[in-house]
Formats: sequence, structure tokens, C-alpha cells
Amino acid sequence: MAKVTNSYCISEGSKKETNHYVISLRGSGIRYKPGDSLGFYPINSMKLVKQTIRKIKAKRKDIVETSETGKVTLEYALLNRFIINRAGKKFLVAVAEKLTNKKLKKEVEEILNDKDKTEKYLFTRDYIDILDEYYVRFSPQEFVDNLAPISPRLYSISSSPKAHPGEVHLTVAIVKYNNFERDRYGLATGDLATRIEVNKTKIPVYISQTRDFVIPEDKSTDIIMVGPGTGIAPFRAFLEHRRATEASGKNWLFFGEVHEKSTFFYKDEWLEYMKEGYLEKLTTAFSRDQEKKIYVQNRLLSNGKEIWKWLQNGAYFYICGDKQYMAKDVHKALISIAEEHGKMKTEDAEHYINQTLMKEEHRYLRDVY
Repeated sequence: MAKVTNSYCISEGSKKETNHYVISLRGSGIRYKPGDSLGFYPINSMKLVKQTIRKIKAKRKDIVETSETGKVTLEYALLNRFIINRAGKKFLVAVAEKLTNKKLKKEVEEILNDKDKTEKYLFTRDYIDILDEYYVRFSPQEFVDNLAPISPRLYSISSSPKAHPGEVHLTVAIVKYNNFERDRYGLATGDLATRIEVNKTKIPVYISQTRDFVIPEDKSTDIIMVGPGTGIAPFRAFLEHRRATEASGKNWLFFGEVHEKSTFFYKDEWLEYMKEGYLEKLTTAFSRDQEKKIYVQNRLLSNGKEIWKWLQNGAYFYICGDKQYMAKDVHKALISIAEEHGKMKTEDAEHYINQTLMKEEHRYLRDVY
């Protein structure tokens, strides 16, 4: 149980809230290294718990039994054990089984029979929303039996223990939106953003160690880091560590976000590193600050000649952030750089990036999610 000792917004003026959290590990014996992640067990919003209990016409002190907890109150189970901010498929199946109206039953079955429709439907709804649409009754035990358990959330650590002894720092984008005329939060980010009181609240945490996403042992090795958005987190840790250990290798950071004015996370720190000589190059991409959108992959391509030179000189290449789009685009950009500046055929460029750099030399390392 770790105390949150500081919390502040690093995206002032942006529609998207991104916060920096400082969590004390003093006296815990917990150790970590740059590249590791912090596991955090969130709990649900008490407001949502009360609304959900009201919706199923139950009482908060009703007793339910779960394999993990034994007999507990419904309020305890919904607050601490089960996901209620977004509905699951199991519950929708149970709703379909309970419906007696043939038209409505068919409607729900049609959603369930199409994977894309199911995902789209559940993505925007919690249990209250579904019970607003389809009036069926669940006893407290039945309701709990159809929920999925809360699992821990992992966040890339944005600090080095050498720079911040006894502390761990996180860089967290808060998931916040309005749907069906109700304000919603992501489970973990909502918990951090709304429940945490600095120097009062304690949260359950643990360290998830990385085996591969590590700083080179040889301090003279150059590194290239690509971390748009909150993907910047581990690279803040890397740079703090490289400075604390007086590593002589050059550091090149690529950072991308929406607007320079409101979402240039840790700008003053990067400029300080550049002044001190610990950050050789800082290349930014603020997608909405000009008519044509510019992303980190575009910046990689326009710096392709120098990136190729760094790679040929033994530099490590790191990427952290969005797996679905950004990481794929950066990967394609790397292959294009190998083709153009390494004078390779497409097939050879793909082999070099996918096999040689990534698997044989372990110099292309990814922390994507």
C-alpha cells in the first residue's frame, strides 16, 4: 500500500488531461529499474457503485459470495472486485436469456451473433445503460456472477530510482468522456484522477519487471527513443538514469503530441538536458499545430539519413506507446530508412529490421500496448 505524495496536471490548456503522479515506496523494500512498469489495483467509483446497486433494485448490504472473497456485501464486491464501468459479453448473454419479449430478445441476439457489433455495443455501455435499454431483473448474486473481475493496470515508470530514491513516478492520460448523458471515466485513470488525495490516499501497487526493455549496459552506447504521448514515460526514466550514471552515449529523443503549447510534456526538463549535454537531439511532432498533420514517423523519415548512421554505429532504438497505429507506422518508417539509406531491397530491409536489429542484436526494443 503506497502513498501518493504528489499529483499535478502536465497538459494545462488541453482538452485531454494528463497527470504526473509521485508515489512513495519508502520502507517497502520494493526495487525497480528504468523500463519496469508499476502495477496498480484500482477500485470503482463509489458514485457508480451506488447508481448500479440502485439500478438492480438491491441494497448495498445484500450479501453475495465470490470464490475470491467468500461472503461479502454487494457494495464491497462492486467497489473492490468487479468491473462495472464497462459491460461484458457474459452479462449481455444473461440479458438475452432473461428477455421474454421476442422482438427485444432477437435484437440482443443479433448483437451477440456479430463480433464487431458486440464489441461496438459493449465499448460504449456500462451495466446501467444495458438495463436502461432492456428491463430484466437480476438478483444481487446473479448480477455479480455475470461480472468480470478487476485486473491490475500496468503503467510504464517515468522515473529513475537514482534520481528519485524511494519514489516511483507515473505519467497518466486520464480517460474521461460523456456518454448517454452521463460523465464516464476509465476504471484506473478515473480512480487516480478522482479519489486520490495527496499525502493521504494509499493505493495497492507492485513492480512488473521488464526483461528486455532496458538501458544498454555499455554506457557509451547511443540510444534513439521514440515516445509520443504518455509513451514518453520510460524515456524520462532512461534520461534521468543516464545523467545520474554519467553515461557518455548520445541520446536522441522523438516526442509527439497534439499541441506544443499545451501537451509538450516535461519540456523544461528536456531543454535542461540539452543545455547540460545529456540530450544530443530533441525532435518533436505536434500533429495539430499546422494544417498538415505531422507525426513521429514523419520526423523519423525526414531524419532517416542520420538515424541510419546512428544505427550503423551501434545505437539502440526504443519505442513506447500505442501498439495499434503508431508502433506499426514507426516500424514501417524504420524499414523505409533501411531501404533508402542502407540501399537495401525491401526484403533485405525487412529482414534487417525484423530479424537482425530486433531478434539477433536486441537493439530494437518495444514497450507497446
